[in-house]
Amino acid sequence: GKPATLKLDLGGSVWIVGSVEGGILTMVKMRFTGATKASIMAKRKSEKFLNACGNQDTFTEACFAGEVPQEDPSRPDEKSRIKLDVAGDKEPSQYSPSVGTAINGKPATLKLDLGGSVWIVGSVEGGILTMVKMRFTGATKASIMAKRKSEKFLNACGNQDTFTEACFAGEVPQEDPSRPDEKSRIKLDVAGDKEPSQYSPSVGTAINGKPATLK
Repeated sequence: GKPATLKLDLGGSVWIVGSVEGGILTMVKMRFTGATKASIMAKRKSEKFLNACGNQDTFTEACFAGEVPQEDPSRPDEKSRIKLDVAGDKEPSQYSPSVGTAINGKPATLKLDLGGSVWIVGSVEGGILTMVKMRFTGATKASIMAKRKSEKFLNACGNQDTFTEACFAGEVPQEDPSRPDEKSRIKLDVAGDKEPSQYSPSVGTAINGKPATLK
């Protein structure tokens, strides 16, 4: 029930959180899978930790050392077990489209972050608004979720400052998967910039009821 006061972002929604209690540094490496959910990757406990590892400003990945706790999976309520309460703050997507992102060879001038590395990117060419909804899977890789083309779009949808999710409307392009080179096909070139993790441990993150002070 106490906040985790030590937190370290390793990227990709992977964090190390820790707390010092009774001269013991307890740490958990976890991957956020939702705002209040995480998968535990590893745990450590150390009585002989450097002073720097007990301070948020100097807490680094090298601090994640020490004893691997011996826990019995069949006894989830055992007293010595390291328990983690997860609470996360929503952060921007892990990747964001950079200047190299293009639709049909034209720079994507419209970009909207939907969270979870999902973006809508678009461009206006010849009076037609072309858009792609995609999920980044790497800095230069993305899975295409949907495409739209519209000739009757609102003026606001052609402006970055007023481009919203409601703009993702219009015709669903008819594309033949067996003809990847067809002229009318919407082609996407992906280039992304690395962003912070999607979630970060908030004050509600605790280890054994104690605040995780190292992150």
